[in-house]
Amino acid sequence: MSSIQITVIDREGVRTPDVEWEDDESLMECLVRNSYPILATCGGNASCSTCHSYLDEISFETAGEIDEDEADVLDSLTEAEREPTSRLTCQIPWDEDLEGAVVRIGPF
Repeated sequence: MSSIQITVIDREGVRTPDVEWEDDESLMECLVRNSYPILATCGGNASCSTCHSYLDEISFETAGEIDEDEADVLDSLTEAEREPTSRLTCQIPWDEDLEGAVVRIGPF
């Protein structure tokens, strides 16, 4: 099993480096396993926004295109919550190129 290290910034602004993301997980699963407050209400099906988070710009580009279902959910967020690097973490599969990614957990 392979893993990479990412940095997670929680809702209080606490930065945790060296969070291990395993290759059999989505980013959402990694965050849940590491006890971050991600509700994952839809179970990773891109039909809610409870795993909404923000990526650093480089990781946002590396993570790939946003599909139509994810875009629809992100569009339903209030403008104050959506940022240019908003993603649903359930839609981001593990990729070794995301080593060092910085993920800031979005608001409820």
